[in-house]
Amino acid sequence: MTSSNTHSKTLVLLALLGLVAGACAAMHRIPVRRSEKFVRTRQSIKAEREHVWRKYNPVQSSISVSSNTSNTVNSSTTASNYSVESLENVLNFQYFGSISIGTPPQTFLVLFDTGSANLWIPSVNCYSLDCYNHQQYFSGDSTTYQANGTVFSITYGSGSVSGILSTDVVTVAGLQIAGQTFGEATTETGTSMGDATFDGIFGMAYASLAVDGVQPPFYNLWNQSLVDAPVFSFYLETNGTQAASYGGELILGGSDASLYVGNLVYAPVSSQAYWQFQMDGVTLGGTTLCTNCQAVADTGTSLLIAPYDIYLTILSLISQELSCTAISSLPTLTITISGVPFQIPPSAYVVQVDSACTLGIEYIQGTDFWILGDIFIGRYYTEFDLGNNRLGFASVNSASALAAPIVHLAALCGLWKLLNLL
Repeated sequence: MTSSNTHSKTLVLLALLGLVAGACAAMHRIPVRRSEKFVRTRQSIKAEREHVWRKYNPVQSSISVSSNTSNTVNSSTTASNYSVESLENVLNFQYFGSISIGTPPQTFLVLFDTGSANLWIPSVNCYSLDCYNHQQYFSGDSTTYQANGTVFSITYGSGSVSGILSTDVVTVAGLQIAGQTFGEATTETGTSMGDATFDGIFGMAYASLAVDGVQPPFYNLWNQSLVDAPVFSFYLETNGTQAASYGGELILGGSDASLYVGNLVYAPVSSQAYWQFQMDGVTLGGTTLCTNCQAVADTGTSLLIAPYDIYLTILSLISQELSCTAISSLPTLTITISGVPFQIPPSAYVVQVDSACTLGIEYIQGTDFWILGDIFIGRYYTEFDLGNNRLGFASVNSASALAAPIVHLAALCGLWKLLNLL
């Protein structure tokens, strides 16, 4: 090999690496997995309805329309000692990913939840049965641990999680957040957490929803200049079998246009607590269900949740006990956002388990807003823009998402061949 060829190869390699680095700098990816234990039944759907009710219980946290459209991040805190996060019926939550805490890193699987704002994981000092099947944080093994000691408590209708707040390095998608405060759960009772595939919760809602005034992790990612934009987005994979582990991607710092079709349709956030916005309207076939109605985009909820009166209207049009052979004849649910219709076909809002089918739309009492869970987000790529207080939606591009790892591998192979031809 001549020195000229070696020099040429070096220049090509540096140039290509520069392009790759430039393309990757703005966005950081977290592969999202499916729960291999997930089983959807009519009973589990009813149970999840109870979970969502506790999560959005007006006694614990209120949801309202606000005229605040400022681009400034709202860092106010709630005076309530109750979290909006629930642990019950965790097998209804399909999508989770990996983070690490401490130095050296201790790895945990967490549910990335846009319906809550706190990060917590089990502590090594947790002696509840639910903790034993999960990874537990040991502060004594981390050289970057900082004691906090503030007591936190998350209370539910049939159980609770409590412990202390601690501070340490938290790493997500290779990004190290310095001084992140999180909950070490030392007691878990009546929460059914023992069978959960993931270990804890990674809240991604507004800081105003956070318990004890703890700064949510994504706020610190932005404040510490670890991402190029105060934006994150979800692609949730819905194709394939329940046993498939690949569940999509959470992208920190922007959105990947290859994962969706067309342009994102934006709607301003109407209340900076949950990711709440106003829909133009919702129709089921030719029936108008609501106009100028409020909704929340929640990755921690699997179902579509409608206000009770609207749910009754839906039941009058679609029986809750469905025949699987009748799915193709059912009407399409259309959600219009910023003038653009987003359609949910019956094959998406009807849940089929073996030969039985049931409605994937539920209600929770005491609320007058919709909750758009994974049934919606699985069909529509969703961007959460904290800097501009807005949500963006576009149809997912499943083919591009699945092809992305192959394209990356092909690019590396092409680079290798190119270098060997020089």
